[in-house]
Amino acid sequence: ADQPVALSRRIPRAFWAGRARRAGTWQRSPSTRRRPAARPCRRARVGRRDMLQTDPIVLKYPHFLPKEEEVDAAIRLLEDRAELKKTLTESVCIGGCERSAIRRFCWQAREEHKFGDACAHGAVEWLLKCVAARAKLQMDSLLWKGPFDADFRAKYLAAMPFSVHGLDKQGHPVMIARYGSVDLQAFRALWEEGEALQKKAGLAVNACVLFHLRAMEYVTKIVMAEESKRQGRVVDRILLIMDMNGISLKVVNSPLKAFLGAVSKESVPLFPETLHATVLANVPWVVSRAAWPIVKTFLHPVTQDKFMISSSAAELKSKLLELMDVKDIPPYFGGSCCCAECKLGTLRGGSLWQWEESQGLFCDKEKEAPTTEGPLSSPSSLGSPSADPQDGGDEGCGFLPSEPAADHIVRSALACEVR
Repeated sequence: ADQPVALSRRIPRAFWAGRARRAGTWQRSPSTRRRPAARPCRRARVGRRDMLQTDPIVLKYPHFLPKEEEVDAAIRLLEDRAELKKTLTESVCIGGCERSAIRRFCWQAREEHKFGDACAHGAVEWLLKCVAARAKLQMDSLLWKGPFDADFRAKYLAAMPFSVHGLDKQGHPVMIARYGSVDLQAFRALWEEGEALQKKAGLAVNACVLFHLRAMEYVTKIVMAEESKRQGRVVDRILLIMDMNGISLKVVNSPLKAFLGAVSKESVPLFPETLHATVLANVPWVVSRAAWPIVKTFLHPVTQDKFMISSSAAELKSKLLELMDVKDIPPYFGGSCCCAECKLGTLRGGSLWQWEESQGLFCDKEKEAPTTEGPLSSPSSLGSPSADPQDGGDEGCGFLPSEPAADHIVRSALACEVR
């Protein structure tokens, strides 16, 4: 009778508890210690391995990554600047992680050949530029209280088709801009309306430029914030797809040139190092095979690898399949996405449109999807990557791409949101 007692003293309580659980007779004793609560600092630890540190393109050049000592030094410089640190936390950070934001600013400083303490001070300077740019453009209130009405939004989407379109395989939000399908005549009228709105509302830039920056603000503040929570890490980089099918020589002399230049200038301090990669789709052969090999020799090695240029539908589909699942690729790029926007056949902002509708924004007028003449007016022209580019014919939206025009877009794209 004494042997089981002695044996029980030598065997851990977990053994008997396990047998009781399997037998269905176990009950927790009041004296049994509970496991400690989960550590509440998981969100703070998310930034230890953020997207910049794990980006496969960046990892090819690890010597360009900011050192942790440089990031720590930059954070220490903010300890005596409470107001600046508060602005960093409330307005600049993506996914609630200060460290990943500072690391992106350090990257910018290192590209200016600043290292060590100079890199830390340079990061703070870039943060100050970002804060000043946000104040100038009133970015903190732009999403909910911008100067745009439903009519301006409808005209913008009709002239400048773009979409915030899901995620790629690595979890980056995807943004599509079909610059080759821009209705140049409608955009010229919209640009003039944007200038009038700029003067009326006292805006720092043309309202068209500000509307594009508003879309980027939505990506960083809404999409990336939600994905950071869902993925359990800081999501602060995007995949950009720029479709140039249909570009004509008229692009060079249109307001689109000024638009791209202004977007490039303003987006660099606002969203530094948030671009994972850019896919330039349907680029003329002479640009992709002749001009690009020369141009890329003048670029930063990381920037070179960020750009993927395709000149045919088959080449484009092959590149996109490396980055995205086929079910997430739009039909006009050779995929099988069947979201509401792809079924409709007209780009209208993607998830940005859906978010605006859920928030009750732009509800003072009609909410119908905008329509436009040319290649975007019919779903069939978007539903197949092999649609005949010569079916349309207004303002460069149906002709074969012009090499000078496409080259200009490439050079503008290189400056846009890439440093």
